[in-house]
Amino acid sequence: MTMNSNTQPDTDEAARLEKLRAQLSTDIEAMQQKEASLREYELKLRQLVENASAGQAAQNSNQHYVTTAGREALDTEWEKYERAHALLEAARRSLTDDRLALKDREEKVMIREQEVARRESWLKAREQQAAAKAEADAVAAAAPKPKASFTTAPFLAARNLLSLGKDK
Repeated sequence: MTMNSNTQPDTDEAARLEKLRAQLSTDIEAMQQKEASLREYELKLRQLVENASAGQAAQNSNQHYVTTAGREALDTEWEKYERAHALLEAARRSLTDDRLALKDREEKVMIREQEVARRESWLKAREQQAAAKAEADAVAAAAPKPKASFTTAPFLAARNLLSLGKDK
């Protein structure tokens, strides 16, 4: 008996896990690119804030309207950045959770593989024992049985003697 039915789901599970691992790697790379892009964007925004604050002090009162409009645009862009950054952090936490779950699943699959291998070796040993016992039983059944002697089977010998006396 082999456990072929158990190895197929394990193989499917391993293939599925490998596919998930590749997808996670791709997702990590995309997240890293997005993070780099967001950092560049943040740097630009910070420079704009610095320039706006330095330029605001130097500007006179009739340019105040232009600065206020520029400040509103900057605030809008900053809010966009904060939303994007929050989404990135949420995605990163989710990815970390997925990686941990995948690692846990891989450990469980490895443990299951070891358990299946142990069971298969135990089953193989049991099959060998059963085959050896069957062979020994076949050899014992094929061998002629010696007739019991008086010293080895006294009750059988007595019964045979008594039954001989009755037949006469």
